Amino acid sequence: MSSQNLTFNSINWKHLLWWWFPIIVGFLIELASGKFENYRFLNLIENHFFALLCIGSAVLIKPKRLKRIFTNLLFGVFVFFIFAETLYSTWFGSNFSASSIFVLFETNVAEASEFISFYINPFSIIYAILTFLYIGIYLVFQVKQKLSLKPITKPLILISLLAFSLVFLRITKLIDQNFPYLVVRGVAVYQDEQDKLAGLAIDEKFGQFTAVKSTSEQARTFVLIIGESTTKHNFELYGYPRKNNPRLSLRKKQLHVFDDVISTNAFTIGALKTALSLNNFESESESTIVQLFNQAGFETHWISNQRPIGPYESIVTKMSRAANFYTFTNTEIAGRKTPLDEVLLPHLETTLNRNTKDKFIVLHLLGTHLQYSDRYPAAFELFDEKPPNLKFSHEEAIQKRNEYDNAILYTDYMIEQVIQKVKKQVGESYVMYFSDHGEEVFLDQDFAGHNDDNPTPSMFEVPFIIWMNQNFQDNFDGVIETERSYSLIDFIHSLADLSKIHFEEYVPEKSIFSEEFESKDRKIKANINYTDFKESFVP
Repeated sequence: MSSQNLTFNSINWKHLLWWWFPIIVGFLIELASGKFENYRFLNLIENHFFALLCIGSAVLIKPKRLKRIFTNLLFGVFVFFIFAETLYSTWFGSNFSASSIFVLFETNVAEASEFISFYINPFSIIYAILTFLYIGIYLVFQVKQKLSLKPITKPLILISLLAFSLVFLRITKLIDQNFPYLVVRGVAVYQDEQDKLAGLAIDEKFGQFTAVKSTSEQARTFVLIIGESTTKHNFELYGYPRKNNPRLSLRKKQLHVFDDVISTNAFTIGALKTALSLNNFESESESTIVQLFNQAGFETHWISNQRPIGPYESIVTKMSRAANFYTFTNTEIAGRKTPLDEVLLPHLETTLNRNTKDKFIVLHLLGTHLQYSDRYPAAFELFDEKPPNLKFSHEEAIQKRNEYDNAILYTDYMIEQVIQKVKKQVGESYVMYFSDHGEEVFLDQDFAGHNDDNPTPSMFEVPFIIWMNQNFQDNFDGVIETERSYSLIDFIHSLADLSKIHFEEYVPEKSIFSEEFESKDRKIKANINYTDFKESFVP
């Protein structure tokens, strides 16, 4: 082995500095954008290994021209991934994870456009420009200087070192910090979930419920309103010191406002696939609330202002197709403002006027989903002063909190409109409202949004409210104890109990309306005890 091959020359060092610089810049940006976390150092170590694996792979290429092309390609990809994971960290205060792929694939182009416009800021734009400029300068400099990496050992030894590095990353779990690995793993897991979903008959009229019984001499009109990204912490009904529930507050004595209800996840698909199903998608067969009401003899309707389809079919969209009638009002393309939730009201009116004895209607709102300012008309732009309970008082926090509270004011209007329309129905009726998950809006973190990877209590604690007409109230034989601690993972049992639908799979201990209800450990993100999480949570 020649001495030339055993020594790094100046060209090697110059080349290595190009790879090392974005790692350090990304690390410093992450440190400057949030509180100190141990994983930031783990990510720093992993990024160095990632760079060495890329460089080592390039060194093994023999033809000089091909080596230069391959090295340039790897360099561009490497710097882009460092940029992407750093930007994700500054937006959400956490590392990118495989679960982020689920959210990405369940989002259509228009929703993604709205998401980007919500989080984009001058720093993000400047950082993106500098990143791509850096890649461009590298390519120009590389061509002029003819930088190249020369091996310091034999190819066989180098291959062995690269293999050892991969094994080391896997054993130490440092690979879980690697952005491209998480992307690939997330895609694979998501595709596996899609394959399982394709085999589930949740879009057929009937599910796997057995011995379903539900009869009533009176007509029945049951309406379930599913909100979006709404935390109870910004509801006047839950003690928020702002009058953003004026209509519901006027009829507060007619409402049952449950104090301690949580969602299982901080994103729509994860939250609703557990709330609306019997087995939480953990078994080979699955059935949903729509199928339950179909089997109970109700005419079912799903009226949604959510966009129905992403790159793949949404689980919620597939559930909705089991309904006798389903309507989607939101088909706007990227760059266009989405319709307000009030577009659902004419469809609700038409449905209520149908000559059908028993109706079950789901209204799926856009609610307080970002962009908050797009969720309400100008007439509801009431709040513009400094908001209460605002831990971070910079301009962005004040603006977004005010927009969020205005959106809740509009949600208050929507719920009241539904109650007024349903109130005119003969027979028994109720209107139930809950949000799929909550939202962090500068209450505990310097952040607006929701993210399973960096959760706060506000992302899980949701409003859960029921209005009943007098006929329903007179015939209701369940229990109303609004202080019970409850998780929406058991929602189907509570909904069946409230609606007097009986079936063999019903578990009374899981119904919040049952005398046999048993309080249990509530889980978020599948296996995290919520009580432990909340007690240990540090803003």
